[in-house]
Amino acid sequence: MTTGVENHYVFAHLDGLEPAPRIAPGGTDDGRRRFDVRRHLGITAFGIQAFSAPGGVRVISEHDETLLGEAGQEELYVVLRGAAAFEIDGEVVEAPAGALVQVQPSARRKATATEDGTTILVVGGTPGEAYKPAPEEAAEAFAAYNAGDFETALAKQRVALEKEPDNAVAHFNAGCFAARAGRADEAIEYLRRAVEMNARIKELIATDDDLESIREDQRFAELTK
Repeated sequence: MTTGVENHYVFAHLDGLEPAPRIAPGGTDDGRRRFDVRRHLGITAFGIQAFSAPGGVRVISEHDETLLGEAGQEELYVVLRGAAAFEIDGEVVEAPAGALVQVQPSARRKATATEDGTTILVVGGTPGEAYKPAPEEAAEAFAAYNAGDFETALAKQRVALEKEPDNAVAHFNAGCFAARAGRADEAIEYLRRAVEMNARIKELIATDDDLESIREDQRFAELTK
């Protein structure tokens, strides 16, 4: 990476960036890669990342941007190279290199690479709101989680929570890390706080594999009522 005089600009090439850690530990490596462009370049005004994948692999995972009923990001997908087949609310959109695909927060979307080396840049922001980047410790927590170091993941997430004490999803993530680390009491408490902040956290609690170690705990049953 080359930085301009007096830090007025930063220059980098996507091929020179290290892929970001995978979110889930122990998953099969299908060749998909995520590049945390925002953190690499020190951007704080908007969200931006990139994904690459071989042909036939899901390059953009299926999702919408209305997690737990809250307002989410409007996203722009820029196909830098290769080609992808997007499916947006059931409609297929073929997107070759150079295509721009704008998707509203509530739309369900996914994209599959149709050529090897397909790379898509994703830019996002919540309409009407200033962009607020997640604490660095949140990314570090997921990196540790991916490596199977659940104690470090929990320690990093505690710091993230100090910076975002009203973030229900951050409390939920802390509960997941605590459960993985064998800290049942701490996990239940984080999950309880998350549900108090947003009752729809129960939807995540009901299906998340990270919480298997505490599902037989009576206190866990109380959380999902």
